[in-house]
Amino acid sequence: GGGMSVNPATLRSIATLTRRAVGLVLGRLLRDPALLGFRAMPWLMRATTCVSTALAAFWIAFVPFAALDVGRFTIDGERVSGPYFLAHAYPVMLPFLVLLAAIAVGYWTESTWARPLPIVFWTGVDVLLVRQIRVGDVAGLDAIGYIVSAMAYLAIAVWYCYFKRSVGSYYRALARVRERVATTRPAS
Repeated sequence: GGGMSVNPATLRSIATLTRRAVGLVLGRLLRDPALLGFRAMPWLMRATTCVSTALAAFWIAFVPFAALDVGRFTIDGERVSGPYFLAHAYPVMLPFLVLLAAIAVGYWTESTWARPLPIVFWTGVDVLLVRQIRVGDVAGLDAIGYIVSAMAYLAIAVWYCYFKRSVGSYYRALARVRERVATTRPAS
């Protein structure tokens, strides 16, 4: 794309800075959470934490390469420049990037505000699917499949976040520890 050449030293600098930034963030996040510890989380929450962290880091690291038009970019199967990709695809991807990063940070820090975020994420996916149906990109049996799938994974997310026994136990234990920590702190 774009006829722009990039100095290899610039690419190495970007790669080094990106690697250092991601390493710094991951280094802080990969320490065990302070209250119950990473192993206390139900297995799927631990997996979601790791996947969200990796995907958010990848998408963030990807931005400088797209801005410099380094790599191959496509939208709807059509090749586009990196800056065009950022201007047209990233606005759609940005809310998901923010949600993935928030899930990662919230789960790593054992924050209760992160509990509903997977539901918000999948609701956002559903909004995109409904948009595809409304604009006519998807029709007929495929549209019905989209709707059934959307309802199914949203229902699973709600069940997991609020009704699965191990997740409820984890958040109750987290609340007890937070209460104990709050009552044992000296008054300032």
